[in-house]
Amino acid sequence: MTTLDGVVGFHMRKATLRAQSSFATAAGKKLMTGQYSVMAIIKENPGRTQSAIAEAAGLDRSSLVPVLNKFEKQGLIRREPVEGDKRAYAVSLTKKGECELAALEEKVRAIEAKVIAGLGAENHARLIELLKKFHDII
Repeated sequence: MTTLDGVVGFHMRKATLRAQSSFATAAGKKLMTGQYSVMAIIKENPGRTQSAIAEAAGLDRSSLVPVLNKFEKQGLIRREPVEGDKRAYAVSLTKKGECELAALEEKVRAIEAKVIAGLGAENHARLIELLKKFHDII
């Protein structure tokens, strides 16, 4: 394991798996972190197209569509055709989706508070900054 100890990707993958596991446990295994992110993006950008949501979430459209199909089937979102573009759909949360997201946001805040308590607020902010920079580099 010594060669992996100095590899950022190895530690990032382990951290991601741990974060996803913590989130799934807190959320009652209803959603994974990526699906929660999609819901949060839709809430903050109602009426945006599927393509815009995919870009904001860091997903390709083909990965997003099954998630949106699942959300629509569960009554969490609605998709409406975009006027002037027959291929595009505007996405927004339903009342049920808003309620579901609000419950999940409480759990996310609790997890984030645990991370802040462990790292300290300054290191937490620095970690986010470094992860954004890593994303830009790679």
